[in-house]
Parts: sequence; structure tokens; C-alpha cells
Amino acid sequence: MAFLKKTKLKQEENTGFSNNSTSTGGRFINRDGKPNVIKRGVGLLNRYSWYHTLLEMKRSKFLLILLAIYIGINLVFAGIYYLIGIDHLAGINSGSDLKNFSEVFFFSAQTFTTVGYGRISPVGFAASTVSTLKPFLDY
Repeated sequence: MAFLKKTKLKQEENTGFSNNSTSTGGRFINRDGKPNVIKRGVGLLNRYSWYHTLLEMKRSKFLLILLAIYIGINLVFAGIYYLIGIDHLAGINSGSDLKNFSEVFFFSAQTFTTVGYGRISPVGFAASTVSTLKPFLDY
């Protein structure tokens, strides 16, 4: 029954956390909730946390960044599909250059989101290779 016995832990003099910030040399957390820590000797990219940056930004800015990344990735892959040639994608309703590019853009978006409506499918080695590698490069 030793686990029922209450034991008092010995309190350290200075653990770094205190009710009085003057005894620790300053506050660890500012009043706005952000940490009061200076990182030294750390590379530029490791100094900032992208995760925490995204958490702290406004919702509208966060959603705009996500939308821009989503459109950017799909534009890159649409350009690759377009350069391979639309004849390597079965089911495209071809027309003007803008119509053809919009078809491969929407095919890229459908494969990115794994919706895959099934109207357009890759034909040939090059288009099939890009469609196979795209899920690995998207994430």
C-alpha cells in the first residue's frame, strides 16, 4: 500500500519557473502568449517553425496560402501533362489551347484530390508515369 502513502517532494530553489519573474531573470512566456526565447546557433530555416507560423496567422491568409499552393501544384502538373501532349490523355474534349490546358488542369486537380471522375485517363508511358509519380510528389 505504499502507493497510497503521500510523500512531499522537495522543492528546488530555482527551477526556472516562478511566480516572481524577477527571480528567474525574466519571463519565459510574454503576456501575448508567445515564448520569450532567443535561439542562437541555429540555421535560418530551423529558427522559425512553419507549423507555428501557420497556426498563428489569420484564417483568411491561411486559406489563401493553401489555395495558392493547391492551384500552383496543379498548374505545374497541368503544364507537364500539356507538354507531354493531350493525345496521351484519353477522353479530353479538345478545342483551343486554353480549353486543352483547362482540361489537363482539371484532370490534374481530380487526380490530386483522388476524385477521379473517370472521363480522362492517361494513355501511353509518359502520361502514365506522371500520373503514377504525382501522388508521391503532391505530399
